[in-house]
Amino acid sequence: NVLAEIPGTELPNEVVLIGAHIDSWGLGTGANDNGCNVAMMIDIARQIKSLELKPKRTIRFVLWNGEEQGMLGSYAYTQKHKNELNDLKMKITVDIGSGKLDGFFVNGRKHLGGDLKKWLAPIDPEGTYINVPDPIIGTDNYDFLSQGVPNLVGKHDVYNYCSDYHSESDTYDKVNKQNLKDNTALIGWLTWQIANDLSYKPERHSRADVEQIIIDYKLEKGMKALRL
Repeated sequence: NVLAEIPGTELPNEVVLIGAHIDSWGLGTGANDNGCNVAMMIDIARQIKSLELKPKRTIRFVLWNGEEQGMLGSYAYTQKHKNELNDLKMKITVDIGSGKLDGFFVNGRKHLGGDLKKWLAPIDPEGTYINVPDPIIGTDNYDFLSQGVPNLVGKHDVYNYCSDYHSESDTYDKVNKQNLKDNTALIGWLTWQIANDLSYKPERHSRADVEQIIIDYKLEKGMKALRL
């Protein structure tokens, strides 16, 4: 994994973590899965630093390795940092290419839909983003979900993704560069809002809470298919 962070000024021990996986399936360049969103994370960090912005909570950027082999990098992170997970206030994952973001998966935390509307209202006053309660279990949010950490996964209007990912055709020419710019602005804005909203005080889910999400959303079959 590759990590960097911008320390918070008021609550430095509380962390908003955003990430994308740096590995790809091989053969091609892994441009939509997931190089474009690796570039997003780097650019958000660059912009915050260049503008000399100081978040209230710490913003941590992680480029995960081993995602294609079973989210190995994100699993290793949750194990190495397990004593810090209570202070992790949000984990945002972007891993579905360069289609335009049209909302977020809130991964069983339905109340996050209301929080998202508040955070996004200045740039989405008409509430056009659609946030869905369903959990995603096939990318780097999974081990944070299973550890009870609040987590979001970007929901994209699919663009050149299913036809090219995990194949040699997943190359840079397939990336929608305007969508990627727009998505970067959105994730940057959302990350900044969460890092500075001190009224946001989420609770970590218990094991029983996580098990109930697995039951409610019928995740067991998919988990077994992915050997989770």
